[in-house]
Amino acid sequence: MVQELNFQAYSDRLPPQNIDAEEAILGGILLDPEALGRVAELLRPEAFYISAHQEIYRAALALQSEGRPTDLMSVTSYLNDHNKLDKIGGQSRIAQLVERTVSAVNIDQYAHLVTDKYLRRRMIQAGNEVAYLGYETSTPLEQVLDQAEQKIFNITQSRPNQSLTATSDILTATFSDIESRSLGLVLPGISCGFYDLDAMTQGFQRSDLIIAAGRPAMGKTSFCLNIARNIAAFHKLPVAIFSLEMSKEQLVYRLLSSEAQIESGRLRAGRVSQDEWEPLGYAISALSQMPIFIDDTPDISVTEMRSKVRRLQAEQGGALGLVLIDYLQLMEGSGSENRVQELSRVTRALKGLARELSVPVIALSQLSRGVESRTNKRPMMSDLRECVTGETLVWLADGRRIPIRELVGQTPEVISLGDRGRLVAAKADLVWEVGVKPVFKLTTATGRTIRATGKHRLYTFDGWQPLQDLRVGDRLALANHMPRLTQAAIAWPDLQVVLLAHLIGDGSYVSHQPLRYTTGSEENSAIVKAAAESFGCQVNRHPGRGNWHQLVISGNGNHWHPEGVGQWLKALGIFGQRSASKRIPQAIFQLPDEQIALFLRHLWATDGCISSSLSPDGRKYKATIFFATVSEGLARDVAALLLRLGIFSQIRWTKSNCYNVQIYGKTQQLKFLETVGAFGPRVEPAAVVMRELAHRGKANPNRDTLPAQVFEQIKQDMKDQGISQRQMASLRGTSYGGSAHFKFSPTRDVVLSYADILNNTALKEIATADLFWDAITSIEPDGEEMVYDLTVPGPASWMADGLVSHNSGAIEQDADLIIMLYRDEYYNPDTPDRGISEIIITKHRNGPVGTVKLLFEPQFTRFRNLAAPGRG
Repeated sequence: MVQELNFQAYSDRLPPQNIDAEEAILGGILLDPEALGRVAELLRPEAFYISAHQEIYRAALALQSEGRPTDLMSVTSYLNDHNKLDKIGGQSRIAQLVERTVSAVNIDQYAHLVTDKYLRRRMIQAGNEVAYLGYETSTPLEQVLDQAEQKIFNITQSRPNQSLTATSDILTATFSDIESRSLGLVLPGISCGFYDLDAMTQGFQRSDLIIAAGRPAMGKTSFCLNIARNIAAFHKLPVAIFSLEMSKEQLVYRLLSSEAQIESGRLRAGRVSQDEWEPLGYAISALSQMPIFIDDTPDISVTEMRSKVRRLQAEQGGALGLVLIDYLQLMEGSGSENRVQELSRVTRALKGLARELSVPVIALSQLSRGVESRTNKRPMMSDLRECVTGETLVWLADGRRIPIRELVGQTPEVISLGDRGRLVAAKADLVWEVGVKPVFKLTTATGRTIRATGKHRLYTFDGWQPLQDLRVGDRLALANHMPRLTQAAIAWPDLQVVLLAHLIGDGSYVSHQPLRYTTGSEENSAIVKAAAESFGCQVNRHPGRGNWHQLVISGNGNHWHPEGVGQWLKALGIFGQRSASKRIPQAIFQLPDEQIALFLRHLWATDGCISSSLSPDGRKYKATIFFATVSEGLARDVAALLLRLGIFSQIRWTKSNCYNVQIYGKTQQLKFLETVGAFGPRVEPAAVVMRELAHRGKANPNRDTLPAQVFEQIKQDMKDQGISQRQMASLRGTSYGGSAHFKFSPTRDVVLSYADILNNTALKEIATADLFWDAITSIEPDGEEMVYDLTVPGPASWMADGLVSHNSGAIEQDADLIIMLYRDEYYNPDTPDRGISEIIITKHRNGPVGTVKLLFEPQFTRFRNLAAPGRG
């Protein structure tokens, strides 16, 4: 009957409770129809110590919500209907509650007593849970402290809220607020003290993350200190400043210089004139009255910061006015991730902090030197982004590959890299045009390419790395298959799939010429004729040399009234393409896997090759499978379609001036022959290759290997478990070879064998990830071009035609307001805007963007309004 809470078994004291008060409350509710309304807001069912009392109270609340009475008969009937009457002690138990209660006069006071005991029990429970956390030595101490603090904080936040307030009591204050806002005196948010900035932002909104960015010497710290001072002075709200760069003494000197209007250099040197002591005294007095709190812990983490801010909020007993962080790039991450990933997590955590404590958070951010490479050195939103060129193909979850430029303004569902190296579907929340930037072209050993800015991040075995930091030979992660993760496949009639494959391979469908198909295969010719005739077209055969002949497909209408196959090709968006510009239409990528295999089977029957040969000495057998085309786009489309079937290929530019989509290795070649198969002229050679591959020994996947860095993890785990190299060789059933065991790129099977012996889950995940590790063969500057970017919350990654690319707009994605600072006189000493600082709002989630100007007095580290508010 007693509520089961997590109290220590060794305690011989009962948890705090007041059974008499609980019975009086329930008896009052059963006697007085108005009693429940007086305590319902204050009292939760779980506040009752006796579980039977909880059930009775829940029954009364349920009856009240249905507009039914809460008397003895109604509550008894409700409990009986829900099979709970016997559990609470039967009807006699409810009758006892009524008999022991005289009236409900003091029910409010009893409710406070019961709530008090309930909160004390929660404190004991939280204490026990904190003690348990203390024993969990596998959990980082910082995380334990944060969880412990959160448990106590949750109790303080769960105390009963104030009761309802009469409208008449609110209207007077509301009228005064409307009057003040009409005069421009009150803002929906917290005023920063700069009139033009307030007018544009309507004040800083609670729960907003605000980024203040700029190059060094733009006055970021001074600007934000001035805002902190204004909020503390005008609103009397506590302000927390976390300085990771300067000491608290340095910040106080800046505050004093600004407040007393004494040059900061002279103040730090102690050169204060006689007439400056009085304003200095006034400044110290004024600042000492302001609720400004400074923490100068270097490398502070978000967890520590959250803890300190919670404590400050509890100590001050109310809302905070601002949390200021100087600056973002100096904040400590988990230490287990690439720095880029850490900063992404930091910004997301800061946004969570702002929402949790309902306080504006300003984080300063340093912009890179890239700003200064431009003629116009005003910072832009794109300075926070690193991006790719417009033709970059984004893998969508429905199977399509769409150029990023065509996705601007959309929120597509994309394929992303999730936990444990698995490909997952994730929603992009923003795709946008960034601007013109210098780009590089990166090419890999398998022929994959990407054109992107220098700071665009790609996934390596050591984590995310900017393109500009990569070198030839480094290995990048590619998706080793192309899944269709959403939507049902859209099937076509098989003859349409077959016809399109043959026309793309050996057909001609350029404008102002007959639609024709050339082949030397009778099987190909027959199926193309049948497929074209299914559209209602006429097919005429024209003989050529030997077996070669041409099929002319007529009955396609004209330019104004297309019909038949011609109309179909136009609808697919490929009519008019010449050989070098041929592409596979997007609709093909949405077909079921069986029809993709059918399409590739017939495409290979045109310009594909399946052959076998022996080395001159007759000892070595070679199988060759490739598709040839002069269209780079078509080659990449074919490689992507093969990935849909889990077949990895290499794209090569050959001496014959064409692209070959080549399939290497026994494993991949067998998968092609078994999954795709062959048609027409490829059937006989495919059968020969299949027989030869079946008799060949064990496959040697020397292309699908893992980076040699994986051995560092293996060697460390061996060391931790006390396993020598000789012992490991024995356990794996191999001969001992010393350090030679670790001087190559291992296959997945090799890494899995180590993982099984070491019982290492992380190694197993690496070996079974949906990734192919491709070596970089070249990185070259490739001009300047309009670039684009997208952000994917959660996985924070997307596939750039298979290459695993990172969110580059993480800071922008999390921020509600982005402010950039620019002082023209820093770059142009003769500018007429000396002493003027531009405050450029480049992102405003809930309002306009634009630029406001403030006076900047560097000698006082002080920003000032250009004019008074309300000026005409």
